[in-house]
Amino acid sequence: MTAETSALDPLDRRIIDILRGDGRISWRELADRVHLAPSSAADRVRRLESAGLIRGYQARIDPRALGRDVRAVVDVALPPGVDPAQFEEILRQREEVALAVYVTGPADYTIIVDCAGAEGLDAFIRWLKAEGGVARTESKFVLRPVIG
Repeated sequence: MTAETSALDPLDRRIIDILRGDGRISWRELADRVHLAPSSAADRVRRLESAGLIRGYQARIDPRALGRDVRAVVDVALPPGVDPAQFEEILRQREEVALAVYVTGPADYTIIVDCAGAEGLDAFIRWLKAEGGVARTESKFVLRPVIG
């Protein structure tokens, strides 16, 4: 636990939880939900931003609206000699990639992708092997999200 997180009071934690669910909430609505004046709620959010606890806000895009109706988790193993930094750079070029993390275990990376059907996933995996120098992949289709 860092000094910043240990100094959070329950109200700060509640504000963070609310902003996780709706980063566009108005100061007035946020204030109503945490029982503060709007200016006090805004001051707390600005303090959390200044401390680096809130690093930004994002739009959550529905991949289905972009024609990507299949979400999959792809574990990737790189062969010896493939530069991880180079692999990560080419991975950033792909719009299908929702999240990519470097992990421990038999895989080197776990990648969450949103693809246009099984054909799109197949094309992505073929691209990984051809352009990324990937040795092995293991894919799982996401049936439904539980958290996040």
